[in-house]
Amino acid sequence: MESLQYRLFSGIVSKLPIKLRLQLLYYRKYKKFINYSHPKTFNEKIQLKKIHDRSEYLTIGADKLAAKEFIKTIAPELYIPKTLWVAKYIADFDMFPFNKMPNDYVLKANHTSQTIEFVRNGKHFSKQEMKAFAGRWFKKDQSGSLGEWGYQNIPPRVFAEEFLDFNGTTPDDYKLHVIDGKVEFIQLDQGRFEEHFRNHYDRDWNELGITVVYPRRVPVPEKPEFIDKMIEIAERIGQHYDMVRVDLYFHNNQITFSELTMYLRRVLLLSLKSGMKNLVSVGF
Repeated sequence: MESLQYRLFSGIVSKLPIKLRLQLLYYRKYKKFINYSHPKTFNEKIQLKKIHDRSEYLTIGADKLAAKEFIKTIAPELYIPKTLWVAKYIADFDMFPFNKMPNDYVLKANHTSQTIEFVRNGKHFSKQEMKAFAGRWFKKDQSGSLGEWGYQNIPPRVFAEEFLDFNGTTPDDYKLHVIDGKVEFIQLDQGRFEEHFRNHYDRDWNELGITVVYPRRVPVPEKPEFIDKMIEIAERIGQHYDMVRVDLYFHNNQITFSELTMYLRRVLLLSLKSGMKNLVSVGF
């Protein structure tokens, strides 16, 4: 749960005009200001994207429920975790179908990030506990606090989703960064809830030898046999975006969908060679 300081800061920032809001957030993170007139770094272009990009696909991809339906039409071979139950309102939790739920499942919000609770071994949350955290989730407005327009028109929902069992271990998380329809690099996170390792590769699985937040695993993981198929699927999805991160797992011998990320808040390469063509085309 966010700290009181963060909630107060977000509440104040969300009231500011978008350009001033982004300047404040950017300076808080990087200790410098955005060059709106002549953006050079990838991070600066992300801020311009927040201001100017109004593609319907941003909202579709940011909505965790809508994204599932969208992905089905693009990559029907992907396994997509089942949605078990959906709440529109807090009062819906009074009718939560405990008797129809499996022993293991996940509770999420569709309209924002960092909202997830796990239920394991039939140890359900009470209705009051679910109402408490769902109430906080329903109030979250990522479009306001972070200036991320794609989240603005998502109808808020809290939903129960199938739990993917990786034999009691944390799954390897493949994050494919697609820019102008091409996978530029791949982030592999392992052991996220235990000993977290993070390696980065180019599209040919050459390890880039850099450390971002978490240590690299050494010796580096070898190229998995399914990564070329992951790249092909991610690039199919990426045709609808100038930039998107496609998160995938490999579960029960199937490439499995996790989520799409519309706005990257931590970028591997600040001066990535791609110019994000649709931004350049409108004069940025």
